[in-house]
Amino acid sequence: MCGITGYWTKEGQSEDKFWEDLPRAVASLHHRGPDDKGLWRNSQGVGLGHTRLSILDLSEHGHQPIVSQDGQIAMVFNGEVYNFREIRKDLEAKGYTFRGSGDSEVVLAAFCEWREKAVERFIGMFAIAFWDGKNQKLYLFRDRLGVKPLYYGWDGRNFWFSSELKALRAFHHWQPDIDRQALGEFFQYGYISDPRSIYRQVRKLPPGHWLELRKTGEPIVQPYWSVLDALDNPLRGPEKELENQLESLLIDAFRYRLVSDVPVGVFLSGGIDSSTVTAILQRHSGQSIHTFTIGFKENQFDESPWARRVAEYLGTYHTEYLLSVDQAKDILPRWATLYDEPFGDSSGIPTWLVSKVAREQVKVALSADGGDELFGGYTNYDLIPRKVTTLQRIPGWLWNMVGTPLKILPRDFLTLLGRVLPAGKGYKMIDRLIKLKYILPTLDPAQFFDLAVSHWIVPEVDDLIGGYSPQRHLLDVYTGSYEEQMMLWDLHYYLPADILTKVDRASMAVSLEGREPLLDHRLVEFAFRLPLNLRRGHLGSKHLLRKILYKYVPRELVDRPKQGFGIPLREWLLGDLSDLLNHYLDPIRIRNAGILNPKLVQRTVYEFKKGHSIDVNRIWLLLVFEMWREKWA
Repeated sequence: MCGITGYWTKEGQSEDKFWEDLPRAVASLHHRGPDDKGLWRNSQGVGLGHTRLSILDLSEHGHQPIVSQDGQIAMVFNGEVYNFREIRKDLEAKGYTFRGSGDSEVVLAAFCEWREKAVERFIGMFAIAFWDGKNQKLYLFRDRLGVKPLYYGWDGRNFWFSSELKALRAFHHWQPDIDRQALGEFFQYGYISDPRSIYRQVRKLPPGHWLELRKTGEPIVQPYWSVLDALDNPLRGPEKELENQLESLLIDAFRYRLVSDVPVGVFLSGGIDSSTVTAILQRHSGQSIHTFTIGFKENQFDESPWARRVAEYLGTYHTEYLLSVDQAKDILPRWATLYDEPFGDSSGIPTWLVSKVAREQVKVALSADGGDELFGGYTNYDLIPRKVTTLQRIPGWLWNMVGTPLKILPRDFLTLLGRVLPAGKGYKMIDRLIKLKYILPTLDPAQFFDLAVSHWIVPEVDDLIGGYSPQRHLLDVYTGSYEEQMMLWDLHYYLPADILTKVDRASMAVSLEGREPLLDHRLVEFAFRLPLNLRRGHLGSKHLLRKILYKYVPRELVDRPKQGFGIPLREWLLGDLSDLLNHYLDPIRIRNAGILNPKLVQRTVYEFKKGHSIDVNRIWLLLVFEMWREKWA
């Protein structure tokens, strides 16, 4: 795993300034690759930078930037192409020779041979930049699911890119300017999805896409892969046959993720996904697996006993660590540095700590993300359709009768009403009424889902930041059942922009390579080609995955309600972390910053402290943004 950065300035007189900034950009990515670093430039205004975390071929042959044998192609590469040995054999048959034993040389040679079509052969996670000197073109590629990040900026004359925003800030030719629509998306959902970033001038390359920039013209971005293409070829056949096919694919995908010249471990929660990864690797990898778990002193958040039982049964080398509020205090001041742009998933706290614990023993850790999107594991896939069905049974005339006064009543009146009702319960009812006010009388299922996954709804965001128009697609752009649409929406938005961002930044902050075995694109395609009743069947969510897991682990060890990687955030913010709240959300401070509506922030803080607010994430998002603004804005 590595950090990459670079530029192409089309104004020769300014290239020296970019070259002066490039070492600073590389230095800002030191945590992503502390083992080595490299710089490269040419006379055509192009510079490339790289930091290396040595995983494969620990020798100097893994040094980057790397240049092709004919001197025409230069490359920086972040990630792993797990099937590089097979690709290498194909290239050797065509006359290519290699000095080292790693994948970087193979990736470069593959591009030399097949150009942009090379990426279709890769199984792995990657963000890659190629400079084609002969044809005067710069290429960027990002892996199919978005495991590895890739940002780029373009001002019409200069192009610059990097693994993280902090490296882009090292280039001094531009002044970062907050994108209000991206900020609004953060407050609505808790994260910012591609192609937007928090800055107007910077974008994220979407997963499964590549970018081409020529000597003249704008950057051209186009897809090379989409899971939607797999939907045209649904799987059919006996359940047992599909189960065997899935198990074989899991074994193959998981084995690929063990390709390494350094020790590898697994993050184990004791749930279905991580237990499946651990169990299959323990049986089929030929080595004993190291597992790592984070727990909490608060029992309702603590998964460590479940993980411990699974680890003991499988016989892994298991490490367990309990997270305390004092450690959360230590992590929070680094939050804006870890995540670079406003990021609201509080489970980033335990993810960072489990990465830190794992890094003491291994250099690579497998994280079992993606199982919920692939096999229908989120509780929303049960709850939301049930709620929509219940609400749709109510006669239209009654909705009109309820909806008309709700549309007329101001939100502030409903909020005041919530304050006179019992704490917690009153606000919960009012919160639901406010959301109903927004969608009645139509009760569109796609819009209902959007409301369900929103922390602040659109009118509230508009009031908070002064102008917001959501730009995401609703889930009804996808085909299939309501449940299938939810899974596709989460795969395209929530998974890359929240879950994978969290794991990448938290693991790379401690120089740990995180790998995602369930996000092998072959597995993703297979899962979405399955009939829904094999993803969500009589065994519940993850039906077919459960059938496979039960061959390896007794059912009673893994069958439990889904818990998630949550933390006792409300208790912490009202208790030991209350000083952070008081400092960052101080009314005078908010007013002086001039970005957020100070009255709305003050009212939200008041309701939270009085026990009215049920969505602690509203407060958390305000706090996270203000910590980010103090650091970067």
